[in-house]
Amino acid sequence: MKKDIVDLHIHTAYSSDGRHTPAEIMVMAAARGVKTLAFADHMAVDAVAEGLELSAAAGLEFFAGLEFSTMHAATEYHLLAYGFDPQDHVLLDFLSHHCGRVWEQTAVTLQRFRDKGFDVEIEDVDGWGCSIPSGVTFLEALRRRNADDPRLQPYLSGAKADAPYLSFYIDYLRTDLGVGLRRYLPDLVQTLHLFRDRSVLVLAHPGRIERSLLAGLKAEGLAGIEVFSTYHDEPLEAMLLDLAQDLDLAVSAGSDFHGQLIKPGIAVGDVRGAPSQSLLGMLRESSGARNREAEA
Repeated sequence: MKKDIVDLHIHTAYSSDGRHTPAEIMVMAAARGVKTLAFADHMAVDAVAEGLELSAAAGLEFFAGLEFSTMHAATEYHLLAYGFDPQDHVLLDFLSHHCGRVWEQTAVTLQRFRDKGFDVEIEDVDGWGCSIPSGVTFLEALRRRNADDPRLQPYLSGAKADAPYLSFYIDYLRTDLGVGLRRYLPDLVQTLHLFRDRSVLVLAHPGRIERSLLAGLKAEGLAGIEVFSTYHDEPLEAMLLDLAQDLDLAVSAGSDFHGQLIKPGIAVGDVRGAPSQSLLGMLRESSGARNREAEA
């Protein structure tokens, strides 16, 4: 097992699709040889205070993190932010506003499921206002009254039951059925502008992204890209590493851990590579500056 692993993309139960508490994750991290970590919950910073306290007791390095869900050119992109002040009113107002708008749209999405013949009501939705709705949110809501519906069987007991929530999200919510939810996500470029001086911003699991798009995002405030991710295979990681070096972008690494029920086979610390020293330096400087401001 590798030692001194850095994992900067971990989801806790404060994400609507996370399954483990911050305390449980700290135990996992220590057992896996993780030295440095960040919680990066979807549109939520509730785990940061616990992470700071627990990591100090465990002797681990911890950075405040979160994952913005954003839109750009009709495509959803996830933007990781690190080293911010978790009590920043601009950040908290931003999250409250956009999460609130997405949750308001949930009623419309449920109606679209009813139009497809599912029996589901707003009271079937758990976690109202927690993070933003996910495949977990809607599959669990539908399960309550539709457990025998053959359309759900692949996720509940069939071929897709090994990763039911992610599969359900891809099959249903990435289609036109979920377009209303995506419509109310913040704009990627506007989010970069708003938080470029409040945090260190990294594009999560970018996949086969175009160089021109990355160059444009860097001009708007992007500091780095998540090269090492469980979404990427080794050839893609090599391509992204070349892109990052070509554009002078920092390199990040994260498992995107959610828990075995959500993403089976992915454990805390499952990363092939390590972040660049330039990124770690930026995170330490940003976190140190926030700490100095809090002590002043």
